[in-house]
Amino acid sequence: MNLALYHPWIYLRGGAERTILELVNRSRHRWTLYTHHYEPDATFDGFARLDVRELHPRIEVRRSFVPLARAAATIAAARLPGSDALLVSSESVGDFIVGRNPRPAAVYCHTPLKILHDPRTRAALRERDRAKSAALRLMAPSFEVVERRAWRRYAHIFANSEEVRSRIALARLAAPGAVEVLHPGVDTDRFAFGDREREPYFCVPGRIMYSKNVELAIDAFLEAHRRGLRARLVVAGAVDAKSEDYLAGLRERAAGLPVTFDLDVSDERMVTLLQRALAVVFPSWNEDFGIVPLESMATGTPVLAVNAGGPRETIRDGSTGWLLPPNAAGFAERMLDVEARAGELAPMRRAARERALEFSWDRFAARVDEVMEQIAANPA
Repeated sequence: MNLALYHPWIYLRGGAERTILELVNRSRHRWTLYTHHYEPDATFDGFARLDVRELHPRIEVRRSFVPLARAAATIAAARLPGSDALLVSSESVGDFIVGRNPRPAAVYCHTPLKILHDPRTRAALRERDRAKSAALRLMAPSFEVVERRAWRRYAHIFANSEEVRSRIALARLAAPGAVEVLHPGVDTDRFAFGDREREPYFCVPGRIMYSKNVELAIDAFLEAHRRGLRARLVVAGAVDAKSEDYLAGLRERAAGLPVTFDLDVSDERMVTLLQRALAVVFPSWNEDFGIVPLESMATGTPVLAVNAGGPRETIRDGSTGWLLPPNAAGFAERMLDVEARAGELAPMRRAARERALEFSWDRFAARVDEVMEQIAANPA
């Protein structure tokens, strides 16, 4: 079959991009990827080997409400070439692509628009920019009407986690029973078990942006450092233009501490960082799913994560990592404990690896293929 996949912007090395790559590479069908913003040098190298087509006009990547509204209008006006069925990779405004493309469609939802449907993200927006928060309140009702109309077009709805299924229901986009949770996988060959001696550092991997709450990791590290922690902290991940001010604030916050910022790391470098770390710190306040914890556990590296969102569906507290309250004191205490017991964590490292093996990209792709075949054969 000839299938189309739409994702609004492909310019990062994040969980959504990883999911798209793994799906298309493991699928038994032919896929064409459509996007309104493509930066091949900024995302995973694997996209260069796929059929990626950038639509015009190009949309902005800023996620505040006014740019998103403009992006939604552009997306809603777009027409895609013919295909047997369409899969929308949805994390904000991608759903509007169904407006002028009347073909069988399914959605894989990474999250509904967070500044609209996630209370924690809305609260953070109020704290950072009251004017944008006020604009959101004024424009949200109209946006939601159009959004719900788009969601009625989907013949099948996937969510990447129970957390996201709950957000979909809260947004009244679909009833919980109409949503299938299909967890992403992890490439356990690429993210191989780290059997070398661990080095004295904690790693904070992933995109560096405000929703990832990296300041919690730095504040916890500062407190642990004051209490005698000898290990370093490595913050490793990509930064796009809209997050450069956030990165500058993090650097200022970490001034004088043994904190390294390793930016735009390659896949190979990230694997090595995970394999050699004492533990991974994943401080995101309400993650949708979180591929980073899975990749970390695949390398045998336990994860310290906030006890909220998707990590609760992958990390087994006390067995493959720790689910902690979102405060520096709790994270600092656990970092000190990990350093003190570094030589005793072999059972936890093995358990983390075994847990990661339960999440398969092949099963993921096979299930998406099955659904796409069904909706193409039985158009509404």
